[in-house]
Order: sequence, then structure tokens, then C-alpha cells
Amino acid sequence: VEFEEGKDYEVVRPVRLHTVRKRQAEHLRPQTINYAMTVGGKGIEMQLEKNNELLTKDYTETYYQEDGTRVTTTPTDIDYCYYHGRIVNDSESSVSISTCDGLRGYFRTSAQRYLIEPLSGDDEGDHAVTTFNEKNFTPAVCGVTNTTWSDDYEPPTGRSRSRSAGISIVQQQKYIKLFLVADNREVRFSTLPDTDVNVTMVFSWFVFLDHLQAYKPLRTFIALVGLEVWSNGDLITVTPPAGANLDAFRTWRNTELVKRKKHDNAHLISAIDFEGATVGLAYIGTLCSGHSVGVVQDHNDRAIAVGATLAHEMGHNLGMDHDDSSTCACSGDSCIMAAALSWNVPRTFSSCSSNHYEKYLTNRNPSCLLDKPDYKGIVAPAVCGNGFMEQGEQCDCGTVEECTNPCCNATTCMLKEGSQCGDGECCENCQVKCRRKQDDCDLAEFCDGNSATCPEDVFAVNGLPCAGGLGYCYNGQCPQRPDQCVKMYGSGAVEARASCYDQNKRGVYYGFCRRPSKEQYIPCQQQDVFCGKLFCHNGNENPNYGRMVRVGDCKAAFFEDYTKDYGQVDTGTRCGDGKVCSQNQCVTLETAYRNINCSAKCPGHAVCNHRSECQCEPGWMPPYCDSKDGSFSSLSMGATVAVTVTVILVLLGAIAAAVGIIWKKRQSPLLPTRPKPKGAPPPPPPAGNRPKPPSQNYIAARQVPESPQICPGI
Repeated sequence: VEFEEGKDYEVVRPVRLHTVRKRQAEHLRPQTINYAMTVGGKGIEMQLEKNNELLTKDYTETYYQEDGTRVTTTPTDIDYCYYHGRIVNDSESSVSISTCDGLRGYFRTSAQRYLIEPLSGDDEGDHAVTTFNEKNFTPAVCGVTNTTWSDDYEPPTGRSRSRSAGISIVQQQKYIKLFLVADNREVRFSTLPDTDVNVTMVFSWFVFLDHLQAYKPLRTFIALVGLEVWSNGDLITVTPPAGANLDAFRTWRNTELVKRKKHDNAHLISAIDFEGATVGLAYIGTLCSGHSVGVVQDHNDRAIAVGATLAHEMGHNLGMDHDDSSTCACSGDSCIMAAALSWNVPRTFSSCSSNHYEKYLTNRNPSCLLDKPDYKGIVAPAVCGNGFMEQGEQCDCGTVEECTNPCCNATTCMLKEGSQCGDGECCENCQVKCRRKQDDCDLAEFCDGNSATCPEDVFAVNGLPCAGGLGYCYNGQCPQRPDQCVKMYGSGAVEARASCYDQNKRGVYYGFCRRPSKEQYIPCQQQDVFCGKLFCHNGNENPNYGRMVRVGDCKAAFFEDYTKDYGQVDTGTRCGDGKVCSQNQCVTLETAYRNINCSAKCPGHAVCNHRSECQCEPGWMPPYCDSKDGSFSSLSMGATVAVTVTVILVLLGAIAAAVGIIWKKRQSPLLPTRPKPKGAPPPPPPAGNRPKPPSQNYIAARQVPESPQICPGI
């Protein structure tokens, strides 16, 4: 490692003390290890434990050979060299270190913060220790502007229910499956010699993110599911403008990465010098969507600084804004989402960040965060008190101080006496229960009396009348145009007058039935006008998703992406007696769903579910559901009798959406607001490059405001 001339650092030589290895893995690094060293004339002892909770069992590593061949491996016996721990006899200390090639990382005592890096490849060789303070960290101020991007909002997914009856998503355990990508410059410009070591460098950023332990109080666990190094060349065009990189990376992720690796959130780490003083860029509140991405510049030779940027950008993905308010309570000198990122590395989220996250979870209900990795698949020994139920535990509600679960013993991570369960869809008041029917289009599920996990969520067959005849069930929902207006424009919104739908016969961007290409708008036939663009009245001035155009008192939302126009009337919406919208046409129920008489074929007290199976109602016995049995109650498995019925299930594809944000060290100019023109609505604006920020030494954040620029009135 080469240090700048005149830079202050102390040379230390760590001494490895006792270690503990697992018997079955003598060739691997020890599970625990201690190092002694003298720093600043004072002896310290690091007590370290291997950090096994970084990866899932299906974790993959991908690199590219010289001929462009992609090679993906799933390591089964990874020699983890990432440790965290503390300084002995220092209650305020913490350590996050890699031992891959010497000791590299960060540690703090009650009095000071330090960086340690090897001067050789040996963990007991010479190391450079520098104090981490204002002298070796450049402050960065982050300010949100009202500069807009042209990216469309997207709605949350269609059928998104809490998986625990009566428990909000805020209270449930959440999981983010993270995928990291390192660009080709990381390989070419790194001082580390090969791809494997570059993998190590990328891991070091993730280790810092884990070191923060900041997501734990938010009941959110981050697991790395994959790492890709563009070793033979970039797979997108990486250029200095951060916005262009974000757009290109989002497109690559949605067209390539999602097809071969399941994940929730992806970030590109680039060694290119972003334009101006930009260091990171991400979208706000976009988990579980096609915009769940970010780009981070490898802007500092200290991994702790890059890790801080990654932590900050992920916070934006989770709906967090900057801590610009004096009312934000922070347990440290600064918090992760502070507008100024300085040498005093933040370790916690502020009260404002927690509120932003809770609001995002409540409003968007991003269901992918509830998809937990297989507990047996998490590569980690069980640790009682870490908040994550692992093999051998019946529950884990955190430390004794953190635990609020009345069913769980926080000391033993076992259920309290008399408790049948501690969490889960079938768990209520510490007892196994059923999952109740939630609405006309839902069906009750029944628990087996042993497991706190319910069977697959089932719902009524498509075409069943719902909401008092105002709609028909479709994939477990009862879609209606007035409800879609509330979803688009907030409470107070109502459906526009019927004559507004005549605009759909015009075949323009604010009124059409089908859009096979970006510039092609197919008008509706008269009988199909209620299956084209949705028209609303009142509510918020601007839509929650997309951009608004007004024709008289008729409001509609439009999108640049013709493949994802969420301003259309939803599939399955009633458009007449016995008719629903299907492929933007108003067709009969028989045409849309082929057979709507499934329940008529079910015997006794049974109803047809979405799998074309007859499901007995509670308390009625199979196979004909015509005899009652008190023992066949809510603690019995709901039996099904198959009926030969073909039902076409059309799945709703909708992506939770958001707003874009850029984390940078200087301010961007504000775009002028377009005046509302008179006359016919203007054509949609072309996508263009974002303006170049002026040269000022402060980080700016870009965000799509609640008010789109195109809002013409007639």
C-alpha cells in the first residue's frame, strides 16, 4: 500500500492470539480470533468473530473470461475472512475488519476512530493505522432540489397483502436481497491484482454496510445474494454523467440480471470519476420495482467512505429523505441520511429516516421485503438475540431490551410456556389460528394446528360478483374504476363523468385503448371506451404515478414507457353487465375467463377457488362438503375436490415506484417550470440528458417532485 507523502500514519504489527476453529473445517479461517497491537502507545486487544451473516446459501459470483464467456459459480465452501467484534475492556468500541490479505478495515475505541491497512500480505506483518478525522475525510453536503427527471412513477404490485393477519408490514421482519456489480474500471484501476481480490474489495464495502447494524432496529436484514465483476469489459456504457449510468444500469438489470438471479436491490460500484463531484445516484422508495437500483462511485481509497455512500443510497431506495430538519432525533453526532457526510461516520438512522421508511412501507406495501431467505440457507450459526430466527431457535425477538414479542423468551430464543407460536400468518396472541377471509374475492385458509405458517393464499375464481355487484373478482381483487382513481389521485378522487371516456376514441397519448409501440396509439371502439385510459376528477392535483394531462375536468395519467402504462383501466374491471376489461376490450365473462360456473359444479358447502378446485367451507367435511363435523374446524386443513375446469389466470404486473435521487457534492440548477399552455394538450416530452450541475463543492440530490412538469389545462 502506498501512502501520500506527508500523510500521518503509525506502523503497527498485530500479534495473533488464540483462535477457535470448527472441527469439520480445519482448513478454513477460525470462527473467532483475537489480535493484540499497540496503537498510540496504548495496547489494545481486538476480539473478533467471523461475520457469517453476509451471504445466503444461493449466493453466486460471476465474472467474464477474455472471450466474453460468463462464468457463474456458487461457492459451497467459502473461506470467509470478514470479522466483526470489539476492543476488550472498551464498551463503546467496535471493529469491522477483513483478514483476507492482512488486516484491512475500521475500528473505534471510546476515544478515537481508526483505519488499518496492511503494508504486506501477512496478518502479523506491518500495518498502517491512521486516525479517521477531518484531516483525511472531505465533508460532503447533500441538498435535495426540485429538479425533475422524466422517469415515470410506477404503482405498487396488484395483489399485495400482509402475510401476517392483523400485523402491518412495519412490524414484520423484512429482508433485502442485495446484488452488487463492479465495473471494469474496478478491475483495471484497482491496486489489487486480480478478479478474486476485486471481489474482496467489493465485499469490504458490504462489510461496512453490515458493520453499521443500522437496519436491525428497523426490523430489516440485508443479505448479499450475488456479486458480479465485469472483468472483460463493461456491459453498459459507463460515462461520467451519473444519471446516464443509472439509466443504463437499470435497463441492464431489468433486461438481463433479473432473468438469471432473484434479488430485490442492485447497485453498481464504478471506478469512473462521476461528472462534477457526484458520488452516488439512486431512486427514492423503489424496492420491489424495476427502479430498485443505484450507482456508487468508488470515490475514496477507504472502503468505509464508499460503504457510507452505499448505505446512504440504499436508504433512498427505502424511501428515506435527508435529515434536513432540526426535529430529526439522532443518537450519534450524525446519522446515515444526514445532508452532510463527514469524517464522523454515522452508525444509525434518525427518527426522520425511520418515519420516512415507515411511511414508505405503509403506502407502498413492498411485498418482496417479506420474502425471507430459507433460514437453513443463511450461512450463519444461530445467534440468540440478533433478531433473526435461525436453525435451532423457536423465535428471536432481539435483545432483552429490544424484545416486544410477548410469546418469545429473549434470553433463550424459545417460546414462552403456553405459547404455540411467536410469529407467522397463522399465529395470533401466541396461538395458532386461521387466516381469515379478507374480502369478497378472498377465501379463508385453514391451519393444521401445528405450524404457524398458513398454506398458500387462495382466492375466489375469476368472474365471481363482488362489492354488491359493482365488480367481478379478478386474481383475488375486485377492481373498480372509482377505486383506481383513489389509488391514482388519493382520497377525495372520484371517477370522471362518463363522457370523458369519449377521449379514448381519439387515439392520442391521453386517450387510447392499446399502445403497441412508443408512438402508436390505437383508439378504442365505442364498446371498449371504459377499458382504455382511466379518467378521474378531484383528489390530488397530480397523480401518484406517471404525469397528468387535463381535458376540461377530466384528468388522465400518461407514461413514456409504452410497456408499462399504469394510467389504463385495470384488467378485470367491470365495463357492463356480465362484462369485464380484457386486453383493453370489453368482453363477456365467458370470453375473458372461459368458465365462470365453477362453483355451480362444487357439491355441498363448497366454493371454487382460483385453482379451479372446490374448497370446503369451515366445518364441512370432504369429499362432498355436505356433512358437518365439529372436529373439522379452523384447525383442520381445508380439503379440496378437483373439478375439471380451465381458468385463464392473467397475473397483474405492476411495479412499486418512485422518485429519483442523486447523492452528490454540488448543487444542480433548477429546471424552469413549463407554463400551462392553452388549447390542446402538448405531446409527451422526449427523454433527454439531465442538465450539468454548476461547479460548487456540495452534494445535490435530484428527485421527481409530486408535481410533474406537464400539467396542461384546457
